[in-house]
Parts: sequence; structure tokens; C-alpha cells
Amino acid sequence: MRADFAQSVGTSLAHRVGLLCSNPDCRASTSGPKSQPEKAVNVGVAAHITAASLNGPRYDPSLTDRERRSASNGIWLCQNCAKLIDSDVFLYTTATLTRWKAEAEREAQQRIGKPGARSAVRSFAKVEQALRRDQKVRDDMTKAFLKPPAELMATDHRGPQYRKFRETEFIVRRLDDSTYPGSDPNPGISGWFKLEVFDFYFNGIEGILNIEYVLMSDETGDWSPLSSDQGDKPFPDGFHRVKVFKTGKIPWRNIRHYDLRGDEYYPFPHLYCLYADEGMPYEGFRYYVITEDDSYHFPLRTETQIELAELLKAGSAR
Repeated sequence: MRADFAQSVGTSLAHRVGLLCSNPDCRASTSGPKSQPEKAVNVGVAAHITAASLNGPRYDPSLTDRERRSASNGIWLCQNCAKLIDSDVFLYTTATLTRWKAEAEREAQQRIGKPGARSAVRSFAKVEQALRRDQKVRDDMTKAFLKPPAELMATDHRGPQYRKFRETEFIVRRLDDSTYPGSDPNPGISGWFKLEVFDFYFNGIEGILNIEYVLMSDETGDWSPLSSDQGDKPFPDGFHRVKVFKTGKIPWRNIRHYDLRGDEYYPFPHLYCLYADEGMPYEGFRYYVITEDDSYHFPLRTETQIELAELLKAGSAR
């Protein structure tokens, strides 16, 4: 039997946070006027921190039914965030929700009788916190992944970017993946996979996804990726194929943890990532020209990438 909240508990939870969502990344207002002057609309939910019944998200068998339906086990959220926390219990743990609730109530207490300028301060504080966190990941990973300074000094600086790394490969693992080290039967991008390391970039690390070909215009330098079945297709004069690395760019913000030692299956670095960009850990992709002597690999300019049909049409018009 579900230990649902009484209406009075929901009302108390809502007012203790000023009718705002308790998710610090949201803080949406959950109440406002209806068109009828005597009524109000509510889009807030009194959500359970630990589940109201057996097999629910974050269920705690040590609690009594009375404790489960008490205000101490509740958190006020907008409807979107209420659905979100129950969709990923690995990310939204009991400790996380308890912290959200405490922060939301503390902020609500500080807002009582004061103007609303604190929201802007809070927003900047969160940006600052995320910036510090990303910079720490950058500094720690740079130190851990690159060769020691003495070895770097002896490395040929004319060589490819990846020669400066201690390891040539790393494993990307979704933060909540449970399929490793087996195959992931779910559709879409796998919950874990191996990449060859390529380089750091200003916002994260790049891994080599594939060796592919692009078609480039001899006259303009415009280019377009070629699919695997277009690799041997003849193209008009004025174009040439270029062999490239396609890399995936994983930003610091998506890297939540890393393990340098790996395990008995893959004894090299593992990155535990959020798949936060359209269901992927990547924020974007790049293409690098592979030179015949395997020297430095030059990036193709993203602003000159166009659709293949447009590239060929421009060539035929000249």
C-alpha cells in the first residue's frame, strides 16, 4: 500500500520553498493565477525522496509508513523535475534530493521580506561552481593523462598529437551503465565503448571515432564527409578525396569521474560520463587530415563543411 502524502503535507512542502521547484538547476515557479479571478493553477508536486511503496525509486525498507508519508520524506518539485528524479535514480540519489530540499528551504528563508535580486546572484554562483569543477577536472586529467615533463621534452613535437599521452586508448562508460563488460543490447549509442585518444581541446578531450574520407574542392577548399559506400565512387575533376580522423569531443562537464587503472578487462583509463548531449557524451565532432608520414594532423575548418550535393553542384557550375 502506498504511503501517500496528506494534502496538508504537500501544502507545507510547497510553502517552505516559496512555491519554487527545489531542483537548484530549475527553480521554476509552480503556482500562478488562472483566468478565473478566484482560482490559481498549480504545476508543483510533493514528491517522495524515498519511495512511497515497495519497488519504487529509492525505496528504504527501514522506514515506517508514517515516516514515508511525513514531510521529512518529501520534496517540492515542478512536474518535469518530479518525473526526472524517478527516471534516473543513480544520478538523483536520496542524498542529492535531501541536499536540494535543504538548499531550497534555506534560500526561501533568506528571500522572506527581501527583493528578488538574489536569484541573479544564485545563478552566477552556480555558473562559478560549475566553472571551478570543470577546471579541476581539466587540471587533474591533464596531469594524469599526459606523459611526465621529462618524457614530453624527449618526444618529437612534430609528431601526431596523441604521442604526448601515456595511454593510447580509453574506455567511455555512461555513468549509469550496467551492461559493462558485456555488449549493450539497448538501441542507440552503447553504454560503454573504447576510443583511441587523440588530444585535449579547450573544453575537454577528443577521441578517435573512425578513419573516414571527405571530398574536397580543389578550388574553394570546401569539403563534405563521404559515407562508407561513397569511398570508391568516381567524382568529377576538381575534387579529391582526403583521408581523415573523425573525432568526438567530450567536454569536461560530461566527465563525472575517471579511473586511470581500469580493470582486468581493459587495464587503461575509464571515463564515466553523462550522455547529456542528445543522448551522447559528445558536444560535437571534428575531422583531421591524416598525413602520409603520420606527422601533425590538421583540422578541417568547420565553416567550410557543406552538404555533398551542394559541393558537387558548386563544382559543376564553374
